[in-house]
Amino acid sequence: MTIKYVSNKTTPFYKSSSGGNREMVLIFGDEVETNGPPINGRVQAEFRGRKGFISDNHLSNKPALEMYFIDVGQGDSTFIVTPNRKKILIDGGINKRAFGFLAWKYRLDKDGPPLDIDLLVLSHADADHIDGLTPIIRSPKINVRKIIHNGIATFKDGTFDTALGNLDPSEKYLVTRHDSLDDLGSFVLSDGFEKWRQAIVDERTPYNAVDSTTGSIDSGDLDISIDVLGPRLDIYRGKPVYRWFKDEAATINGHSVVLRLKYRDVSVLFSGDLNSDGAKNLLEDPSLSYKLDAHVFKSPHHGSHDFHRPFLQAIRPQISVISSGDDPDHGHPRAVFIGAIGQVSRSTMPLVFSTEIAATFVEAGGKEEQEADTELKGLDLQTPDANSLARNLFKRRLHGMINVRTDGKNLYAARRVAAGYWWESYGPLPAAPN
Repeated sequence: MTIKYVSNKTTPFYKSSSGGNREMVLIFGDEVETNGPPINGRVQAEFRGRKGFISDNHLSNKPALEMYFIDVGQGDSTFIVTPNRKKILIDGGINKRAFGFLAWKYRLDKDGPPLDIDLLVLSHADADHIDGLTPIIRSPKINVRKIIHNGIATFKDGTFDTALGNLDPSEKYLVTRHDSLDDLGSFVLSDGFEKWRQAIVDERTPYNAVDSTTGSIDSGDLDISIDVLGPRLDIYRGKPVYRWFKDEAATINGHSVVLRLKYRDVSVLFSGDLNSDGAKNLLEDPSLSYKLDAHVFKSPHHGSHDFHRPFLQAIRPQISVISSGDDPDHGHPRAVFIGAIGQVSRSTMPLVFSTEIAATFVEAGGKEEQEADTELKGLDLQTPDANSLARNLFKRRLHGMINVRTDGKNLYAARRVAAGYWWESYGPLPAAPN
C-alpha cells in the first residue's frame, strides 16, 4: 500500500475501475492508501476504511497543510495537520465535540497507539475554549505533548480583586500571571480551571505561557513557522502585566493567544477572542502590526461586533472562518462584522464561512441535536465504548465543519453538504499578495 493525497479541488471515489457510480467525493489533501497499478486510469484505493477507485492523475505524493474548523457550537476549536503530519489543536469548545471530531477522524474506537497532539493551544480560559480540552488531555487514547496558554487563570470569587487576579493600585493593569502550574500555588481556582489544572498535573504535560516576546514556537515541522503575536504585555515594576480592558471579560478576551502560521507563500492568523481593545494594543507595536497580514483568518470572538476595523485591514484575508453557535444565542456572527471582513479582503471574491450558518443548512438546534449533546456531555471518556459513541455522535455535526487546505501556494476550502461525502468547494485560489 502507498499513501497518496488528492491533488484536485474534488475528485470522485468510484465503486469500480470503470467509473460510473460514485462511492463519495474527496477533497484536496485527503489521504488515501493506493494498491496496484492504474486500471482504466484509476487506481484502487482505500479511504477511511472504504474501498474504491480514484483517478490516478488526481493524486500526489505531497501532503497538504490541513485545517479543520470544528463545529463546537458557541465556542472555538481548530485542528491543524501540518505537511509533515504534526498535529496542533487550538481550543476545545465548551463541550466534547472536539473530542468527538478526533475520535471520528482517527478512529479512536479502534485498537492502536494513542493519537499524538504535538501542540495544544489554549487561547484563553473562557469556558467555551477550555472546557472541551480537559477530556482530551485525560483521554487514554490521546497523548498531548505540549501546552501553551496566555498566562491568565480564573479564580473563585473572593480569592483576588477580580476573577482573573489582582489589579495594581491604579487599576490599569492585571498583575496576576502564571507560567507554570506551580505559579498558581494554593490559590482557589474556578471549577473549570481546577479541572484543567488537575488534568495537566495527572498527565504531566509540559505547560507554559507565551506572549508577543516569545517569538517563534517549534511545531516540529520544519516547513511550518509559527509566531506568537499576542498577548502583548506591559511592564509594571519590572514584571510583565496585562493591560486592564474595562472588565474581566474584555481583559481575558483581549489578551488571547494570537498565532500566525506560515507555510511557504500562505499565512494563517488565529486570533482567539481578540476584541477591539486587544487589537488596538497589538497595533501599537509596529513590529507586530506588519506581521498581521494573512490569507486565512480564524475570526475573533465568534464574529462579535466588538472588532477594530484597522486590525482587519492589516490582515486583509482571502478566507475567513467564524466559529459560533445558537445556544446560547449571542447574535453571532454580527452582520456588521461579516460586512467588514468581506470589505477589507485582498480578494474580489472573499470567502466568509460560519460554522453556525453551515450547520443550519441541515438543522438549527432542535430536540435531536440537544439530546445528542446531552448524551455526549455525560460520556466518561476513560471507557473504550465512549470513543465509539463520541465518534458516531460527532458525525451528526460534520456539515458544520469548515475545511481549509493549502499546498503553500494555492488555497482550497470546502463545506460538507448534509452528512454525506458531497461538498460546497472552492479552489484552487492562488495566495494573493497583500
